[in-house]
Amino acid sequence: MTQHFLLSAASRTLSLRSIYKAGEDAAYETFCEMRWPETNGEAVCPCCGFDEAYKITTRRKFKCKACHHQFSVTSGTIFASRKMDFVDLWAAICIIVNASKGVSMVQLSRDLDCQYKTAFVLAHKLREAMAREVHTGEVLEGHVEIDGAYFGGHIRPENAKVDRVDRRKKEHQTGKRRVVIALREREGRTLPFVGMSEGEGVALANENVSRLSTMSADEANHWDELHLGHYVDRVNHSEIYSDHGKHTNMVESFFSRLRRMVEGQHHHVSPQYLYQYANHAAWLEDNRRTDNGTLAQIVV
Repeated sequence: MTQHFLLSAASRTLSLRSIYKAGEDAAYETFCEMRWPETNGEAVCPCCGFDEAYKITTRRKFKCKACHHQFSVTSGTIFASRKMDFVDLWAAICIIVNASKGVSMVQLSRDLDCQYKTAFVLAHKLREAMAREVHTGEVLEGHVEIDGAYFGGHIRPENAKVDRVDRRKKEHQTGKRRVVIALREREGRTLPFVGMSEGEGVALANENVSRLSTMSADEANHWDELHLGHYVDRVNHSEIYSDHGKHTNMVESFFSRLRRMVEGQHHHVSPQYLYQYANHAAWLEDNRRTDNGTLAQIVV
């Protein structure tokens, strides 16, 4: 029986043990190599692009020999003005990319021995970097699946039965319920969006899917408009999930990861942050067969 990639040694090229065993200096050198790979970690001025600089070793800064601008390895990056040690930053990246269903900020703050807000801001900076990898501006091609899943807006029922209301009615809703609309290539990229209704996905598909692509969707009425611009396979989930290649299993796999991330790790995600978590899940799903060492370098 073939071994799954995530169970193999090839998927484990980075660990917390190796990070802390190597120490702060090794972590700093790793950041330099990731920032300036074309010069093997030698500083390049972010202002003028000159590749020779003085090293200010007491503050781990550089001074450009051409324009005399002072900068550090994190200047102009998501870690600019950082206060954490490089070894802790590298460990935080390792923890986040290793968690296939995400990691709670309480757990991250305990692992790094930092404040909850510090862990929260750091994780969201990494999610912003993931979002740039997910939303590249390129349209999806080939065969694309589309679907939506609703998150949030839970209404806790009253203790006594006589006090309970019909939570399906609009007047009893909290207004916090959102739908994540996902477009996913078969064995390819995933593009998530957040909206108020699933029908918004039609306009998103017209904007982000190539006109030469074919699509798959379920039998919801709002997807009927997709036929105006694409050839669309439809599958009735009340009767069958996969009908001779007609399915939305790939996009449902993304929703499975996102739902387990929200419900199993974070327990609650505010509507204003749902988009970031959706991009996080999409990034993990698209890179699920990449070793964790490469993932850590990609996200930075």
